[in-house]
Amino acid sequence: MESIITQPACPSVSCPHRSICYQTLSEWRVRRGQYQRPDVTVSDRLDIAQRYYEPDRPWGEVVGLAREYELSRTAIYDITKQAVVLFEPRLPGPAPCVKRLLPCETISQPVAKEKTNTREEAERQRNRLILTSVFPGGVTMRPLEEILKEAPVEDWSDISIWRFVNESGTKAYPILTQVNYANVSLPLILVDIDETFFDGYPVLFVVEPLSLSICGFHVPRDGDRSSNTWAPFLLTLQEDQHLDIYAGVGDAAKPYPGTLQAILERDDRFQEDIFHQLRDLETLQHKLENGAYRAFAAEYKTGAQWHKESAIDDAHRSAQLQEKLGQAKMESLRWAELHDDLVEYASWVADAFEIVDLRSGEIRSRETNEWLLDEAIAKMAQLDHPDVVKMSERLHKHKKYLLCYLDWLETQLFPLQAELHAYLHEPELEKVLLQAVGRKWRLQHEIQSMQRRAFRPSLRQAEQELATWIEGDTFLEQWSTKVYTLLEWVQRASSAVENINSIFKPLVTRKKHFDNSDTLLHFVALFVLWHNMRVFKEGKRKDHSPFEILGIDLGEKDWRTLLGYLPVQ
Repeated sequence: MESIITQPACPSVSCPHRSICYQTLSEWRVRRGQYQRPDVTVSDRLDIAQRYYEPDRPWGEVVGLAREYELSRTAIYDITKQAVVLFEPRLPGPAPCVKRLLPCETISQPVAKEKTNTREEAERQRNRLILTSVFPGGVTMRPLEEILKEAPVEDWSDISIWRFVNESGTKAYPILTQVNYANVSLPLILVDIDETFFDGYPVLFVVEPLSLSICGFHVPRDGDRSSNTWAPFLLTLQEDQHLDIYAGVGDAAKPYPGTLQAILERDDRFQEDIFHQLRDLETLQHKLENGAYRAFAAEYKTGAQWHKESAIDDAHRSAQLQEKLGQAKMESLRWAELHDDLVEYASWVADAFEIVDLRSGEIRSRETNEWLLDEAIAKMAQLDHPDVVKMSERLHKHKKYLLCYLDWLETQLFPLQAELHAYLHEPELEKVLLQAVGRKWRLQHEIQSMQRRAFRPSLRQAEQELATWIEGDTFLEQWSTKVYTLLEWVQRASSAVENINSIFKPLVTRKKHFDNSDTLLHFVALFVLWHNMRVFKEGKRKDHSPFEILGIDLGEKDWRTLLGYLPVQ
């Protein structure tokens, strides 16, 4: 058997590990299937494997084994493959590794003894295990109780576990509410604001979209989510934690515009989320499409009935069916035209929300996009469908807050254009450079955000064109980087806070219930601390945490250590 592991062969009668080999192969019989030839014993199989794996195996040995044991050559090969199980991890269970037991005339490696932790280390290990299981594991208290029973730590009841989680949340809350945002790495701070609901309480979130940091959170005790709650909450972030908010992005909730206007003392600092408008337009398109399909189905049904009864010599009945068929054709045509028109006008709306033109790379102005949006609204208002008319009225009503991002972009872009003009004094060249940067950004956005990989060749071409213009010129290289960063900064949708909601909701839903708003607030605080300090594993933020991207240093990178639960060495 030693020849299998390329060591000197030893007689089977003197092998000190013979019983172990027998036991292992017997276990293989249970694990991998019963022997088809019970007359070939375990000893025979070991002998076959030993002679087969002999380094100096004579020619024709396999044929000789087949004759000796009255087996086929295929069976010999199968038996030798079965012997490989002696060197594989055993399934299942924590049995010792066979490799350490088999070598003959050698001393097996002793199993290393597990280090016995002190009581303090065991407590820290238990605490870190609980926190890691809750975030990001999402494990609830009763399953976590079962996990602790299997771990080499003191097991707790679900009540004790939840008491510890709530206590950790009370530690996380003051840490987060004392974070100073005065020296963040971003020159201008846009925030996405939104609320989500759980157990009858609204949970308010304020998210910085570039870093995906949750800068603020709040759980109103009275459940109020009006401007009476939002305004003090944002004012506290601004005054106490020095979060210098330039503007905010949110959905169409009524409190947002008035709240930001009161806090920032400007009426143009709220951008309404465009995603909800485009999503509802797409839903309306599907509704009209289904209506058109139903109209065509009715037309085909009427046509089939007319063809079936046309052979009957009944002029009056034939005239009725023909008239009905004509009406069905007109109705199906009306639905088809209605759907096609809405698809066209919806594309105008989507184009009116763009920042950079895809073909030319020209950065859009509010005048251009507002004109295009007005044209789409006017055309939709003329369509013969109440839902389409209602959608046009909605777009007209919210138009004031749908294009604010273009005003912000123009304000921040003007000094950069002035710098470029002072450097080049060539208006046409300045326009070409601005469009080159814009087109690169737009194509990058299509590939990364919209997952349209077909634009990759166009992006490579755009990058080469921009490099041709700015290569070797330090000023132009820095200027193009500033413009690209500015385009990244502009936000049209509250996707970042929706992303946070999608992470938070599954974790909190498993809890099912909270005793009061304070326990929910502490749970949210624990979630926020974990999220802001977790390191992203992929994407454009890879290998960085939200706080790290934002420039916030709490003196410790591990959120559990920050709470006082040091790792066990």
